Amino acid sequence: MNNKIVPTDYLLWAVSCVSLIAGMILPMFSFQKFYILNDTFSLLSGVMYLFREGELFLFLIITLFSIVTPVYKLSLTHKLVKNKIPTIKEKLLIVKRLSIIGKWSMADVFVISVMAATVKLGAFASVQIHTGLFVFGFGVIMSMILVHRQLSGYELLPKKE
Repeated sequence: MNNKIVPTDYLLWAVSCVSLIAGMILPMFSFQKFYILNDTFSLLSGVMYLFREGELFLFLIITLFSIVTPVYKLSLTHKLVKNKIPTIKEKLLIVKRLSIIGKWSMADVFVISVMAATVKLGAFASVQIHTGLFVFGFGVIMSMILVHRQLSGYELLPKKE
């Protein structure tokens, strides 16, 4: 088990946080219709739009996978990075939770990509991708690397019954 504080992990955590937050705020997509109307959405403005329009299922799915899950993963990772967890039992609980969340690591980027791909576009409409999508994807990848580094000293085995 890793009991020392590693500055590289703090840096990875900070880069992940900044990238994910910036990626949520920066424009991700522009939808252009009839060469006149142009709507640009960030992740946050997109989920607010879905909520206002009554698209609750899409709102919940995108919010869960693209906002709540990454923030929860980073909060758990921060607990491991700062290495101030009082008991082994608590530390193992966090490790187990991170390993479960790790299985969904790219789901947030996948959900956003599917959202962009499934937008119903007419003959005179197009989607343009912006920096926010790339910054958000970078943040997800950095958080995956950080979680991998934090879990590398643990071996999770299924319970024997």
